[in-house]
Amino acid sequence: MLKKDKFAKMCKEKMVDELSTLFTKHPNFILTSYMGTSVADLESIRKNLRPLASRYIVVKNSILNVVLNKQKLENMKSLVDSGMGVSFSGQDIVATAKILVNFSKANDKFKIKGAIVDGKIMTIEEVKALASLPSREVLLGMVVGGIKSPITGFVNTLGGILRKFVYAVDAIKTKKQSRAENAPNTASA
Repeated sequence: MLKKDKFAKMCKEKMVDELSTLFTKHPNFILTSYMGTSVADLESIRKNLRPLASRYIVVKNSILNVVLNKQKLENMKSLVDSGMGVSFSGQDIVATAKILVNFSKANDKFKIKGAIVDGKIMTIEEVKALASLPSREVLLGMVVGGIKSPITGFVNTLGGILRKFVYAVDAIKTKKQSRAENAPNTASA
């Protein structure tokens, strides 16, 4: 019996270490409750998260509580109540949140419990708001467009000034040429 208990303890310690490593590598994560969700649906979530370099794992509550203590995230322990899953975000937490929120809308039993994004605890409503943001690529495009717009306006303004200067010089040249052409005619008359 002693060997069995020792083996179980070693397994739990290994799970705690692996989960702690994931929390360290992926500081942005979303906690969910999956009770009543089919295995096929959970695999569907994993499949949709894979291209984002995000992961979804099912975790025992006792192990999750130990890891949350270890990571100094005791505030999150109040969210742990039934079958829990954790989605560790890759580079794009917005896209990860969109997948999970959309899935929770389609599956009543799957619930978003909360999240940690950039070290800040987020409520369910904040996660839903995060999911409603445009994708990372769209946001980057908006930033580039915002930066480009004043520069483009400045270049167009400078171009307009140069055009007006060229038109003014051309007008002066044309006027002097017409005077030069008219001057010999008036002298001979």
